[in-house]
Amino acid sequence: MLKKGLFGIIATKILFLFKPELRIVFRNIIICTIFVALTLYVHSEYINWSQVSGNSQNIALSFILKNIIIILSLILLFFSIKRSKNKNDGFDKFRNKKLKSEAEKKLQPQENSAKSIIDDAYFDKFRKKKKLRSTQEIKLEKK
Repeated sequence: MLKKGLFGIIATKILFLFKPELRIVFRNIIICTIFVALTLYVHSEYINWSQVSGNSQNIALSFILKNIIIILSLILLFFSIKRSKNKNDGFDKFRNKKLKSEAEKKLQPQENSAKSIIDDAYFDKFRKKKKLRSTQEIKLEKK
């Protein structure tokens, strides 16, 4: 018995290493199992109370309510597993990203139209000059 339990724990740990999104699914299954067990326990306590007290008017309603609660919890479990499966499909790292290598990102020009217009207007006056002077030439003329 202990050997099987230890094997189960080790197997789930190994499974979670390869498929980390299964943690969410496993957690949802455990929560659903606890909720169903709690529902069954409360229902059996209600049946015992109704037998002891002699109040058996709502026993049929309690069975219907118990079954509806169990079915709803299983439906919610199914949809939560399906949603987590779609959400954690392994492509989260690539979704909403443009696939480019680092070299392509470095070579890609930075696009900023307002800045490029200002830069072009500023450098146009230097492009139109016939001869550009260095800072040394400017300083020598002042002396």
